[in-house]
Amino acid sequence: MSLAKLSSKSQIVLPAPIRRQLNISPGDELEIAADDNVITIRKAARSATAALDSCGDKIWKHYDAELDEERNQWNG
Repeated sequence: MSLAKLSSKSQIVLPAPIRRQLNISPGDELEIAADDNVITIRKAARSATAALDSCGDKIWKHYDAELDEERNQWNG
């Protein structure tokens, strides 16, 4: 079992072996729950919407401008 100390700003640092095991990086969201005297922290599931948002990013980059141009031609 690893130990972590609560800072003066109520922050904790997850030990490196645990971060590596769970593949946690800065910016990742964590789910935190409390039950009696037990705190559970787990890596939050990545939303499907966020995954799709980054899918094919280079293909669709600036496509909104091209789409707007096409719409303007049809609308006269």
